[in-house]
Amino acid sequence: MDTFIKGPSKRDVAGMKAAFALVGASEVVSVLFKNARYGNFLVTGMAHPTVLDDLMVGGLNAAAAVKVTKSADGETLRQRQPDSDVRAFPAVFEGEFAPTPYAADKVVHGDLVVASFTQAPYGDFVVTGVATAAEGNGDYLMVGPWILNAAAGPAPRLNEVQLVAVAGEHVAPVPSRRGQMEFE
Repeated sequence: MDTFIKGPSKRDVAGMKAAFALVGASEVVSVLFKNARYGNFLVTGMAHPTVLDDLMVGGLNAAAAVKVTKSADGETLRQRQPDSDVRAFPAVFEGEFAPTPYAADKVVHGDLVVASFTQAPYGDFVVTGVATAAEGNGDYLMVGPWILNAAAGPAPRLNEVQLVAVAGEHVAPVPSRRGQMEFE
């Protein structure tokens, strides 16, 4: 699992454009995201089209609205441009791993976890990735952009956390602790 979370060395944008165009509303999909703040994380849940026809999963924009184009031989093609943070779609994991139930307040920065959430209108979804803590606040933990735990306790949208591997015992990249976001 930890090797899978690293993602491919190169994005297959053309393949993702075609694959995203085939996704229907409420279809369960798995998308591998990557960004500097949260590292690499996999989101699995129902596809949710927005009012502008962008495609979201777990509250994250995965792909833009469908665009109709023509191929070199004149064939009509439907495509969705993947978001810049999308590393792989479809994200298919073929190995095995056995996560164990874990308390959200026991998770530390760098642990590889699987967390399930419920949030309207996205429904139930699962985020797999490396937990990240905020600078100066080890209690404020997230996996991807979703809160696992804070000083007040587990996040209200969190259903369950499972531990895949503790920090230092996996090869998944661990991002730096999250600093404050700055807006210009």
